[in-house]
Parts: sequence; structure tokens; C-alpha cells
Amino acid sequence: MPILSWEAVAEPSERFPSCHCSTLVETRTGGLLVGYYAGEGEARPDAAWVIARMPPGGEFGPLSIVADTPGKPEGNGILYENESGRILVIYGTMHGKLDGPYGPGVRWVTCDLRMCHSDDGGSSWSDIEFLTRDLGHVPHSKPIRLSSGDLIFGTEFMDGHSRMWRSSDDGATWNLVGAVPGEPNQHPSLIEAADGRIVALLRPSGRHPNVLRSVSADGGRTWSPAEVTELGCPHAALDAVKLVDGRVVLAFNRDPSQRNPLSLAISDDDGETWYTTRDLMTGEGRFHYPAIIQSRDGLLHVSFTNNRRTIDHVALTPDWIEGTGDDLPAWTGEGATRAL
Repeated sequence: MPILSWEAVAEPSERFPSCHCSTLVETRTGGLLVGYYAGEGEARPDAAWVIARMPPGGEFGPLSIVADTPGKPEGNGILYENESGRILVIYGTMHGKLDGPYGPGVRWVTCDLRMCHSDDGGSSWSDIEFLTRDLGHVPHSKPIRLSSGDLIFGTEFMDGHSRMWRSSDDGATWNLVGAVPGEPNQHPSLIEAADGRIVALLRPSGRHPNVLRSVSADGGRTWSPAEVTELGCPHAALDAVKLVDGRVVLAFNRDPSQRNPLSLAISDDDGETWYTTRDLMTGEGRFHYPAIIQSRDGLLHVSFTNNRRTIDHVALTPDWIEGTGDDLPAWTGEGATRAL
């Protein structure tokens, strides 16, 4: 069956009744780590950054806390395993007032950017260090390794134009290298094109409810103005992965007016056009903020927020997007089965 599993990473609990913004990574042992923030809710003082581990062929274990700053919410984070097997977490902590309309001094524009690491597969974590104490950077999509060997990822920034961070020492240190001009944009997801350029697929933050696209020909230092694509996007986060066969898969919300359905699209020209799209998740509520990777066995793994109650994980084959196999059952609310 092209969809192999659909499960909640963890069920809501008294400590973690709400959750959002997941990221996932396959470890060199073949297991999965899924991380996200969870607590009373977004921007609440008890919001911690947590992970769950799935061993090869097993099930997700209990949540463990990676970061929990007293009285301050943890926000979006990303996971990456470097060449030595060290697992990196890069995330933000909010410092401003937590209530009130969005704007200067409230919530996401008050995030710093922090990093910690694990050398034992996520069982224990180092002390934190700061990529920057300057406020306003918000990560979402995973770093990628370029053909040069360097790592690069992007952050949303308070001025409405994403920033890029690059590492030449396997993630030990990071330098701010470039910004994405053009249409207001957030949360860049990156792939390296066949010709060596870096392509950013971006969440819109301006008037256009469409996925945006920008390209860098100099390793992320300068970027073409972000332009509107044909893909709808309701000002929500997205994520992309380049498959081993060279195609690109994008996980996103295709309806420009709501975060439902959650869809997957495939491109065979590095994200310039998309030749097929299929809805992964439908039903009641919002299914959003996806993360997507391809594991070494060729499977796609997608994690996403299911109505802020759970982070769900789906494992599937890439050919499912092209029409092979059945759809997932529509979600009908709390307590609905995930059995396939």
C-alpha cells in the first residue's frame, strides 16, 4: 500500500494539551526524530520544545523536553543530523509580551535564535548557544547540504524578507549571508537545483495568497526578487524535499483561503512548474505547517499539525502522489481513527 502509516506522534496530555510546527529528521541508525513546541498554546509561557523518537521498525516513544525557558515560550525549531552524527536543534525563544494584536513587541518578532546539540541520538542535549541575540528570526524548514558541503537554512524575519544562514563547519557555527527581496516572504524551504543554484520556495506574507519562489546563483548570498507562482497558499508554512531521482516534492495547503486540505505536489524542473498535486489530508479542521523528508529507503515522511491537538506522521511512497493507492480517510474530529 503506497501509504504505509498514519499516526499521532503523541496524544494531548495535561502538560502538553496543544502543539504546533513540527520538524523531522532520519538518524543514521534509521530511526526518526520529530520535534515541535507544545504546551498550553502558541506563545504561552509554558510552551516547551519537545521531541519524540521512533526506532527503526518501532513506534514513537514518549515526549522529552529539549528546551523549556522558565516563563518564556519556545517557538519554531528545526532538526538536522550532521556528518558526525551530531543532531542539531535550532529554535527561537520569545521575549516580548505574549498577548495583544500582532505587531512590534508581540510574539514572533521577539524571538532570538538558539542552538543545542545531541551526541547520543536525542537522549540528552548540550547547553544552549546563540546564533544571534538579535530578535526577529523564526526558523521553519530544515537545513540542506549543498554540493559544496556547506549547510544552509532560512528564517522568517521581522521586516517581511527572509534571511539565509550558512555553515562551512558542519553546523558548528552559522553566518547570516543573505536576504530575499521582492514580494514579502517567510519560512523559506530550500533545494539545490541541477545547475547548482539554490531555489527557495516561500510562504507569502503580503497580499498574494500564493507560494513564492526565489533563486540564488551565489550560494545564498544574493537572491532574485521573490515572485508569485501558480500554487495557492493561504499564508501558511510549507516545506519541500528534493528526491534522490531529482524531482522535488512540496507539502503545502493549496487552498488560498484556508489551511485545508494538506497537499503534495511534484516538480521535475526544480520547482518551476508542478505536474501533479494530490491532497494528503482532508476533513474537519486545519492540517498545516508540514515538514517533509525522504528516508534512505526511499519513503516520504510527512509530519504536520492536526488541529493544534496532535502532530501527525504519515509515511508513503512518492508514487502515491501520482495516483497510486487510496486516499487517507477524511479526518472527522477528535478521536477519529488513524488505522489504515
